[in-house]
Amino acid sequence: MEPQQLITLLSRLAWTDQAQVINAAAVDVRQPFWQWSLVARALAPTLLAGEHRIVSITGSQGSGKSTFARILVQQLNELGVQAACVSLDDFYLSKQSRMQLGRDVHPLLTTRGVPGTHDCRRLGDVLEQFAGTKGVINLSLPQFDKGVDDRVQDIHVAAEVLVFEGWCLGVQPQPEDLLQQPVNELERLEDPQRTWRQWCNRQIRQHYQGLWDFVDAWMLLQPADFAQVIEWRRQQEMDLAPAQRMSEAALQRFIQHYERLTRWQWQQPLVGEGLGIDLTAGHQIAAMRALGRPS
Repeated sequence: MEPQQLITLLSRLAWTDQAQVINAAAVDVRQPFWQWSLVARALAPTLLAGEHRIVSITGSQGSGKSTFARILVQQLNELGVQAACVSLDDFYLSKQSRMQLGRDVHPLLTTRGVPGTHDCRRLGDVLEQFAGTKGVINLSLPQFDKGVDDRVQDIHVAAEVLVFEGWCLGVQPQPEDLLQQPVNELERLEDPQRTWRQWCNRQIRQHYQGLWDFVDAWMLLQPADFAQVIEWRRQQEMDLAPAQRMSEAALQRFIQHYERLTRWQWQQPLVGEGLGIDLTAGHQIAAMRALGRPS
């Protein structure tokens, strides 16, 4: 998609009318992530005009959430606004806590990622500090080191806008009948009694669903199919040192932990104001649509 096509597409979405003032000729398509930079330029003034304090970027693994979040934060900072990125990944429970869940509930809960493996109480405290307030807020945020699979020392940031990114943000609980049949070999072989997926579903209903009400605007990044998610995650592995990479078998098993809810998010429209962004295999923007609040 060329710059003028993207600007025209953004301009057709009433929520991003700031795109009309962007000069397509000034967009340097030789720069990496130029499409995300253009979208961020259109979004940032709109977010500020609407006094959106918490902006959520959600999507499957490898979809570009962290990259888009970083670019959007940079654009907000250039407009003189203190913005900070908050990752859902940093709210993972400690390794010890997940090991305890694995013993008490189900062994699959030792693997971080699914609902129930995050510190929702602390996340709720962070989001609540921003709810209904204005100005700069000083925050103490957790940090998670995936290399050691555990929490590390907190960091302190000051921000008036949070860009909140994570793979299952906005997810809703599934109807009970959809939990009956496994969606992959992991569920069929390692969760035959449905204990794991039913427990995760209850966690969404009890501890996650209410957190989404704090979000003022949503960005949904969506690939064409789940095969693309696997390929993107494989590409991420190739960026690691050979000794740190998962084997193909380990990668396939790892991805299956997230398949059910990734597919479910694509079926269930996000409830909230914002943009849905369809992606090509090369992380280019294929299409965009406005999300809307229910009537």
